[in-house]
Amino acid sequence: MQKKIPVCIMFVLSVCYADFLALDMVEKEEPPPFLVYGANYTGRIFAGGIDNFGGANARLRINKNWAVGAKAEVDFSRVGFVAGAFGHYLLTRELFKEQSENFMHLSLDFIKIEDRQSSIISIGLGRDMLPWKKSPFGFRALGKLEYTPVAHIFSRTSKGIFGLETTTFANTDFAIEVGVFMYE
Repeated sequence: MQKKIPVCIMFVLSVCYADFLALDMVEKEEPPPFLVYGANYTGRIFAGGIDNFGGANARLRINKNWAVGAKAEVDFSRVGFVAGAFGHYLLTRELFKEQSENFMHLSLDFIKIEDRQSSIISIGLGRDMLPWKKSPFGFRALGKLEYTPVAHIFSRTSKGIFGLETTTFANTDFAIEVGVFMYE
């Protein structure tokens, strides 16, 4: 009987101080990632067709609401490239808590397609998503409208019904970007 009393006291104390009984336990909130980098595919839709671009980008978070970055893309449909800088205004700021983060995109880039070159301004909306909590990688989706101040940067030549070549010019395009990113 004397040996049972200390065992019972130890059992009661261990149950009273057990953390698994706490129902109001709050998960530790992690700060958002400082550096996000990855690879992307961008489809630029203009003049009745689509050009395929692939590249890399990196983004640094300045504070809770703002991030800046740089990107470089190569045109796989014809000879060309895009390089530039962008800024993101982070709307939700909850990547680890919500497993997604929405942002507004604004960028100033340089584009060269074949023998034509220009600056390009883009504005859009995007979302970074994690497949599960504390995932080491994520996915990005971004839709943006792009404008070039120099005329006839985007052009597409096609044959009409009667075999006549027709060239369509455009200064604007719609770009859809999807990619994979990692963070530190």
